[in-house]
Amino acid sequence: MQMKTDQVIPGQESRAGSNNIVSLFLDRRLLRGSILWVIIIFLMANIIVVKWHRSLQEQRRENLLVSLDHSSEGGIRWDMSAGENMDRYWSFIPDSSTYKLVILAGMSQMYAINEGQPNDKTISENMDDALSIKGIRVFGMAAPNLDNEEATLLLLSTLSDPRTRPDVFIYGVCFDKFRNIDLRPGYQKFMENRPALRSLWLETAMEYKGRYPLASEKMSRSLNELAGDKEREGETMDTRLREWTSRWLPVVSARADLNAVVQNQLFLLRNWVFNIKPTSKRPIIEGRFVMNKEFLEMMVDIAGRNGVTIILYVIPLNPLAESPYIPEQYADFKFWLEGFCKENGVPFANVENVVPTDAWGEFMGGPDFKHFKEEGHRLTAKALLERFGPIILRSERRLVRVQ
Repeated sequence: MQMKTDQVIPGQESRAGSNNIVSLFLDRRLLRGSILWVIIIFLMANIIVVKWHRSLQEQRRENLLVSLDHSSEGGIRWDMSAGENMDRYWSFIPDSSTYKLVILAGMSQMYAINEGQPNDKTISENMDDALSIKGIRVFGMAAPNLDNEEATLLLLSTLSDPRTRPDVFIYGVCFDKFRNIDLRPGYQKFMENRPALRSLWLETAMEYKGRYPLASEKMSRSLNELAGDKEREGETMDTRLREWTSRWLPVVSARADLNAVVQNQLFLLRNWVFNIKPTSKRPIIEGRFVMNKEFLEMMVDIAGRNGVTIILYVIPLNPLAESPYIPEQYADFKFWLEGFCKENGVPFANVENVVPTDAWGEFMGGPDFKHFKEEGHRLTAKALLERFGPIILRSERRLVRVQ
């Protein structure tokens, strides 16, 4: 009987497959093509990332204006992730069943220290030192370019957890942050991990639909986007694939740091192309300004309904730096904010001028408009305590306290 020519003899399948793979790699067309170069470049990129990963992390922290070279005495007393991973620092918030709790929220001025030294202290740490001897603890929650939707999230986050319900919520209001909208990925992730916070967020959006339509609609949209992202992840399994590949490929595990560096370079390129400087006048879009006003008004109402004393203040600015604000817009903003606080009985102060010229640093070749040295943090904390200390001391404690 003759054997068919296409019949494979048992035991030869694996040898045939191996020979085919070897033949593929020895094929001159592969060596002359682009695939080999793609593989070589990919391997080189991973080697470079392994070597430079720590440097990339440092650059990313610099972009966030976070210096982890200093660690003040007294432990962790602020969200040192600057809004990127609040889950990691949530447990460090003092237990409000044991202490009267003050939350200090705001933008990067709250934690960025120009020319920082070991054991320098931020505004919140200086305030905590002064008040802890009286049974009051202060914890800082801030992130760069924090908008008022994100500030609302911080307030609702503390209210959603019985252990972190504050007695006092202090918010450093920054005018040009009224140009910002949306929740950053770190805060989105934080809300995604907390069902109680998501429920409270939705209830708040529905409740204020008539009174604050722009803010309410934006809250609903943020929640829908969060649900959509989660659904898309489930459909494509991108998240699980990234987690698996990140264990073996440094380029994947360092993607967040790489992205931050690329984004910063694109930001600098944009500034160079269009000759944008830190002092360039940038008008605020009216629609975004109105929406952020609604969020701020909503925060005041939320705090009042939950027995939280809310305090607002205008942040310090460098008198040596040319202001990037449109003067008329900034004047109108301060007039509105002070009038709103008076009308609603909200403790308010304008501390623009409490930091002297020698306590500020440099930024992009000129005086830094918003970020000061450690002395500026001390002086800002002192001004806040002088203005609001009696109010903090008088704020009512909740009934349940653990001695």
